[in-house]
This record gives sequence, C-alpha cells and structure tokens, in this order.
Amino acid sequence: MKIISVLFCVIIFCVSSYSQTSQVSGIVQDAETNEALVGASVYLKDTNRGGATDQDGKFSIVRLADSTYTLVVSLIGYEEFETIIDLTVNDSLFIIISLEQSEVEAEEMVITGTRTTRSIADVPVRVEAIPQEEVEEKLMMTPSNVAMLLNESTGMRVQTTSATSNTANLRIQGLSGRYTQLLTDGIPNFGGLSSGFGLTQLPPLNLRQVEVVKGAASALYGPDAISGIVNFITKIPNEHAEATALLNITTQQGFDAAGFFSQQFDATGVTLLLSRNTQAQFDVDHDNYADVAGFSRVAFTPKITFDASEHVRTTLGLGYSSEDRTGGVMNIEGIALTSNSPYRETIHTERKDISSQTSYEVSPDESFLLKLAGTLLSRDANYGINTFNATQTMFYADGQYTTKWKTHSLLFGVAFSYDNFEDRTPGYFSLRNYKYQSPAIFAQDEIPLDSSISLLASGRIDFHNTFGTFLTPRISLMYKPSSELTLRLGGGTGFKSPTIFIEDVEETGFVNLRPLGNVTTEKSQSGSFDINWNSFIGEFGITVNTAFYLTNLESALLVDDDSLANNILFVRNATGNTLSRGGEISMKLAYDDFKLSLGYTYLYSSQEDKGSIEEVALNPRHSFGAILFWENHESLTKIGLENYWTGVQRLDHHPMRAHSPEYWITGLIIEKGFGIVRLFVNFENIFDTRQTRFEPIYSGNPFSGNFIPVPIYAPLEGRAINGGIRLVL
Repeated sequence: MKIISVLFCVIIFCVSSYSQTSQVSGIVQDAETNEALVGASVYLKDTNRGGATDQDGKFSIVRLADSTYTLVVSLIGYEEFETIIDLTVNDSLFIIISLEQSEVEAEEMVITGTRTTRSIADVPVRVEAIPQEEVEEKLMMTPSNVAMLLNESTGMRVQTTSATSNTANLRIQGLSGRYTQLLTDGIPNFGGLSSGFGLTQLPPLNLRQVEVVKGAASALYGPDAISGIVNFITKIPNEHAEATALLNITTQQGFDAAGFFSQQFDATGVTLLLSRNTQAQFDVDHDNYADVAGFSRVAFTPKITFDASEHVRTTLGLGYSSEDRTGGVMNIEGIALTSNSPYRETIHTERKDISSQTSYEVSPDESFLLKLAGTLLSRDANYGINTFNATQTMFYADGQYTTKWKTHSLLFGVAFSYDNFEDRTPGYFSLRNYKYQSPAIFAQDEIPLDSSISLLASGRIDFHNTFGTFLTPRISLMYKPSSELTLRLGGGTGFKSPTIFIEDVEETGFVNLRPLGNVTTEKSQSGSFDINWNSFIGEFGITVNTAFYLTNLESALLVDDDSLANNILFVRNATGNTLSRGGEISMKLAYDDFKLSLGYTYLYSSQEDKGSIEEVALNPRHSFGAILFWENHESLTKIGLENYWTGVQRLDHHPMRAHSPEYWITGLIIEKGFGIVRLFVNFENIFDTRQTRFEPIYSGNPFSGNFIPVPIYAPLEGRAINGGIRLVL
C-alpha cells in the first residue's frame, strides 16, 4: 500500500458544551490527479460506522465516542488505506486522503454481463453476485450440488422436473429452465442431454463466486440465454496454498466426501477438485416409493494455469463425472421388468470435459481472450420398461478483443458452437437426432455520456446451419446520480433452437416422444428496470435492490395436450405468445456481526395457445425469503436462520388439484471452528414441509406398472439433518 500524501488538519471544537461526541470528516482524492473520488468506502474498523464519499469526494462520520479508531478507505482500482486516529471529547477531525491506483487482476474482475474487466457496480447491465462466503454457507447445506445455492436467491427457482429421479432445472423470471444458460468460467457447458442433471451434479467446493444476469443475454452469449445467465466462477491458484477437505452425512442416508487443493508454483498453478457423493433411496412417507432418489457419483476436475509472461496466461481444465441414479418403487431387486412390474428408473450418466482459455493483455486498455471447450455426454436409462439411450458431443470456440477508443470501451468477438445429438434408443435410431452448427460474430460499445450516465450497446449475429440467421441486439442505460444510488434501464432480444429437451418430456423420461416435426425457433423480446441503493444509516449498513421486468416469448415449444391424452409426446410451437412480467425487491442489513437478508418476488407468466390464455404452471405468483445470519470471526462461529414462503402455483395435468397450497420452509445452520477444523450441523426443513403431506407424488398404481407422474410444486425430501467437518488449511 502506497499513499502519496496524508494531511491531517484538526478543526477546533465546534459543538456546544454539553455535547460529548466527536466526528471525523474529509476528502478522498486520486494521488496523481487530485480529482475527487466518488463512491469510496470509508469506515471505522470493527464498528460498522462509515459511509461512501459523495460527488465531491467528501465523507463524514459523526456521533463518535472519544477513543482510538482504525480508519479504512477502499475503492476498486486503488490501494486500500488504513490509519490510526485518536479522538478526544468533542473532537472534529478533518482528513485529506490521497489514494494510489493499484494493478487490477483481470481474471478476477471479468463481469459476466459485459465480458469486460470492470467492477459489478459500474456496468450498465445488472449483474448479481453470490460471493464466496454465501457459496460456503450453502456448501454446508448441500455439499453435493449447487441447486440450493440458486433456489434461495430472489427471482430464481429450482424446479424439480422428475418426481422419481429428482432431476431439476433453473427458472429465471418465470420462464422454463431451458431458456437459462449455465456457464462455467464463461463457457457454456450445460444443457441438452445434461438438462435436469447440471444443477444436481455440479459440486460447489471449488467455486469462488456465482454471477447472475437476469433477462436477455443472447447479444453476447447466443442461444439458450433468453431468460438469463448463471456463471459459475471457479477458484484460481495463488502463491499461498489452499486446501479444503469436507465430510458430510445426512439423516436420510446420504454421504459426501470432497477435497480441493490450489497453489501457484512460479509460472505454473494448479487446482484440483475430487468429490464422492452417495445417497440411498429414501422413503419419507413410508409408502415403499422413494421420495429421494438414490445415486452414486464421482467427480474429478483438475486445472492447470501457465503464465508465459507477465501479460499472457493459459488455463487448461479437464473434467470427468460419472453417476448411477435409481428411483421409484423400492426393494424390487431381482424382479423381471414387465408391463405389470413395479415402476423403477435407473439412469447412468457420464460426462467428459476439456477446456482452455488464453488471455493476452497487450496494455491496460487492450486485450485478447480465446476460449476452447469440448464436452462428451452420455445417458443410458430405463424408465420402467422403456429405454432411453443417447450421446451428445459439443464443441465451443470463442475469441474476443477489447480496446478503448477515445471515450468508447469496445469489444469485438467471434464464436462457434457445434452440437451433435445421437439418439441410440432402440426403435428411434436417427429419428430424433440433430446436428447444429452456428458460427457467430458479436460486438459491444460502452459509452460514458457524462459523469453519471453510461450507455452500453451490444449485438450478435448467429448463422445457424438449420434455422437461418439471427440478429440479437441489446441496449442498457445506467444513471448514477450519486455513489449511493444507481438506476438501470435495458432491453434485448433472444432466440433458441428447438430440441427435444423440455420439462414435460424430461418428466416422463422421453417415453413415446415423437421426433420433432415442423417446428420453428423460439424468439424473445425483454426489458427491465432496476434501482440499487446502498448506504449507512447510523451504525447500519443497508443495500436495497428493486427490479421490474417483462419478457415476450414467441413460438414456445409445448407438448400437445391431445397427444398426451393418447400417451404420446408430440412437441409443437404454441400458436400464441408467452408473456412473463413481474418484479422483485431484496434488502440487506448489516449491524455488527449480524446480517439480515429479505427478498420478495412477484411473478405472473401467461401462455396463449389455440385462442385461450392460461397462467404458466409451477410459477408461484408470490414468494418471500428471510435470512438472519450471525458470524463472529474471532470465535469462528456462524449461526444462520432461514425462512422461505412459496405462494400458490397453478398446476397442469395434475389429477388431484388445479392449484397448489402455499407453504413455508424453515432451516437452521450452525458452524463452529477450532483452528483449521470447522464442525457444522444443518437442520433443513425443520417443520417437515413436503408434497406428500398434501397428496402422493404419483397417480395410478406404480406397484403394478401403472405409473403416472404428477407435477412437483413442493419439496420431496421433507425434514432432514446433515452435519460434518471441514478442514481448511
């Protein structure tokens, strides 16, 4: 840390004789230009007293008791400053602080919404970040996957797509999970054959942050990003070794063991994740039908980084995972499969990944980035007496160039995606196959219109080998009248190539699914407006986010109701539009060691088809969440209490009800550290809320082969307790 100058000017007593409080105020400026720095964080260490500098770089902290304090000043792009100040009775201290600019580590600051090296707070596109501390909290609840991490975030919902195998996908702003693009380190590698399994098979131990962009993002990322993007950002090695080991057991016969290691050795760095997760079939309601599917999974993810020079870094990553999953009627080993035998699902999935990224920083304002990735997926499954076997091969290439010209921050890029799906199911050879190839070009321009207004315009052209050429523009405007308040307005378009991987098909295990016929691409137009405010009120730190959004989706893929009546799955385009609109508000309060998070979402999504309009099923109109967390760093103790309320949902193809009941879920987590050892216990769904308390999760008689799944609108596992140990070196 280097401070060019620190000038202390003491102001004489300026309060009345009966006042016994003091204050500290001042100006924060750039060390080279002496320009005022807006939005710098200024606070007194260990007190939660402070605030942010205003348009003139000024700050003030009042009503302080006479004592010795540590004043801390920080701002993205500058070295952090600390100094000791002594306040006596009725002191009024004025400080001028000059901060020196610091080097920015580009890999740690690439923002998903713009593909650029920026602070999240300074981009016109709204990007929400789930930091590492929150990732670690959810890690103690579900060490085997990231589903809970996303399900408990405002405006997002993890939807279970199969009552038997417990597969799930992520809905953003009321749209089906197939419209959300999942990335790992900026590379799209979930979807297609991995739909329903991506969230349930991704271990979180090596994650350092998750970034979420809600709304159309096809302008930079192409198809599959109609409703938004979730980017899982993995840890990078540094000179200090990081090693973590975790063991976890559950009251529902689950077991997790995982280990992570990371370190930089001169020019070479390594990270390694190993994970072993098992879950026995578990019958919560004692009807001999497994509410919790059994699985056995192993995952292995090594990554190597190499710094060819100070400005060139290459990363090579590998990945392998294999899982065997079983669901349905329990205790039927050895029974021959016939049309009258008890219903069971057995699914074997295997995934192999290879990826590389090379970055070249020509100068602080000019850089190149190249990404290459390949994935081989396979699924061999039996859904009762029906088989579904398939293989999918995917390749992705992406190159981008960023530079600055006058006041413009420019980005230009090219991309290529290859998706080859081969159906190996007996009787369907080649009928449901597809081979999609799509080269693309994209560009972006960010322009500061003045000191408080920024405009970002981006666009992409995809040249699809089957469905033609698509232009997807996006524009965003940010207005920042002060360091505490930010307003954003944006909109864009998107498209998606049709495939057989939709929720209704996954729910029935692709049984009797007819090949896609004369279907067209799905297209969208969306807009959003959000307000972000953060400040200090006395000793309370407060952040409030409010967002409103609207998405219009054309030609959504549906399973035809008439074909369903004949036990056939025929996929077609809707004759009308899907319209999703809503809003969300989240608030975070911090005081001393306490943090309170509140979130509310309103959502109304409707589908027009064949002249009628229905509310989209499995979308709660209202939902609310509250999390109270206490953490004491000195005693290494964490305690968290969570409450989530889900409102009424419309149900489709449910034989027992047209609307779901509302319900609450309450959880409690405790962690206590002893040096490098962390012991934790998590009480999940304390009051045992589950769908089987309302009705069975199937209709018909699965014990005689007559199995008919019903939509899943509530938890299946009910009350569960898990606990374990973490070793953090």
